[in-house]
Amino acid sequence: VLAAFERVVKESPRARLLMIGDGPLRPSCRDLADGLGIGSAVEMPGELPHEEVAAAMARARAFVQHSIRAGNGDAEGTPNTVMEAGAAGLPVVATRHMGIPDVVVEGRTGLLVDEKDVDGMARQMLALVEDSDLAARLGRAARVRIEAEFSIERSIARLWELTQAVAAAGGKRP
Repeated sequence: VLAAFERVVKESPRARLLMIGDGPLRPSCRDLADGLGIGSAVEMPGELPHEEVAAAMARARAFVQHSIRAGNGDAEGTPNTVMEAGAAGLPVVATRHMGIPDVVVEGRTGLLVDEKDVDGMARQMLALVEDSDLAARLGRAARVRIEAEFSIERSIARLWELTQAVAAAGGKRP
């Protein structure tokens, strides 16, 4: 994300990136941002309470998630943060990684790029920086999709349907 954001800042110097969270890579990310010359455009407050994260999402133009498969083959499923961003009405710029395309519909609720595609990530981020109407339209659609497809009620209904199908199949997967 930082390498892509460097390109965004070159085109749109007023752009800002807020990276919320903590972990062993945070100091390296800070060093990278500073080394790329974008340190003043990147804020890294660390871990924040849920209320502060929600407030930050309410102020944001978009949510960015660049997930990649680790060298050892490890991969995350569907990041909750992607669903939370959509529920907050944010368009998501993310990678075509594991379950992300199940949540983010390309061009309708967000924008997708291939893993490690820094140029593509920069282009998609810049598209939302430069076009607030596009960001708002995608964000509204994301919220509607999350509410319709990923609510707790919808999840329980799907689980019930699956258990009924398994029961009807004599305990075997349908």
